[in-house]
Amino acid sequence: MQPSELIQLRRFIIELGISLHAYGAPSHRLEKLLQEVTEVLGLNGVFLVTPTTMHFLFREKNSDEEYMHLERLQPNLLDLNRLAHTHKLVDAVLAKQLDLPQARTQLEAIKHLPDPYPRGLVLLAWGVLSASFAVVCGANMTEVIMAGCAGCFAYGLVALTRVWPRLEEMLEPLTALLIAFLSSGLAALGWQFNVPLVILAGVIAYIPGLFMTIGLRELAARHVLSGTARIMDAGMMVFKLYFGAVFGLALAAIWWTVPTVVIQPAEITWVSYLAVLGLSLALLIIFKISWRDAPWGLFAGLIAYVSTSLGAQVFEPSLAGLIGAFVVGIYANAYSVLKNRPTSIVLLPGIVLLVPGSKIYIGLNNFVTGQSILANTMSGAEVLLAFMAIVAGLMFANMVLPPKRRH
Repeated sequence: MQPSELIQLRRFIIELGISLHAYGAPSHRLEKLLQEVTEVLGLNGVFLVTPTTMHFLFREKNSDEEYMHLERLQPNLLDLNRLAHTHKLVDAVLAKQLDLPQARTQLEAIKHLPDPYPRGLVLLAWGVLSASFAVVCGANMTEVIMAGCAGCFAYGLVALTRVWPRLEEMLEPLTALLIAFLSSGLAALGWQFNVPLVILAGVIAYIPGLFMTIGLRELAARHVLSGTARIMDAGMMVFKLYFGAVFGLALAAIWWTVPTVVIQPAEITWVSYLAVLGLSLALLIIFKISWRDAPWGLFAGLIAYVSTSLGAQVFEPSLAGLIGAFVVGIYANAYSVLKNRPTSIVLLPGIVLLVPGSKIYIGLNNFVTGQSILANTMSGAEVLLAFMAIVAGLMFANMVLPPKRRH
């Protein structure tokens, strides 16, 4: 291989890995994908991926000369539209339909693709997500409206970080603080609603239950470094949100007193299924799933909720997620095989409805204050068991119907 060609190849692999990491590819799958692409293109490679770093080591076949590259990255978010385009690009490169200069040009073009949905629709999605979560928790109409407004307010702060980047570091606790302060003020004026529930619904988009599940999945796959880092980051996120909420309520208590509200247990009704539909639609927009893939992702959310509800009739609630995760995993892997698309497009919108991320926040509140936000809560052991049940369900699904290697 000529030196110039070798440099082009290494540069493409590095840029590909950075892009996939930024769009939300989990570490254990990203390492396998880079390994396969590197081997097919004629190099030997070793890769180590964590939420904040990527290590690349390249070696020509039949040569002892090595090249190493280290990249410092920000923890990845989710952009499933660009992720799907990047996977399609990888397939084209491996099929020899594109040479490396063309592939690098297209990879750069994917970075500058417009978002699939306008900002006004994303704002509405944040509000619908919070309101729908409140409905699932058994909230009354006042609490649903307040939760929807809190979700829109949270996205407004996200949009503000584009013009004031320094706000990003304190975004999560500041959002929880302001929502807690403002909602308690409205309650003090005479509005009757569950203030802690509105706070939780307002910041539900930040609750890192999905990333906690991904971290546990990586640990189960023996990617210890990445899994541990992701779980610690998710735990710190919950602590920041809870601290912001507690501090906001403490500031509000200086000026006014918030009346207590009797908490009613949540019941599953036909309205709950409409709320799940709202949750799924909102997540499709927030995860930036292309409208072409949206129906498949929407269906994943619905079958996740239905299968988990049926599983709760067979097992205890903390184990019901195993059934839901297994069904969604089979569905996502079948989608990947039949449509030649990444499993994440339909897997994540389904799994995020199963993960008990909000239960971590609720459990932390119970531990610190001794008070419950909702009538139906889980203990810490039950929450951990629910997370592991989801991971086990995904592993069983991969055993029964493996996904495509690169997806």
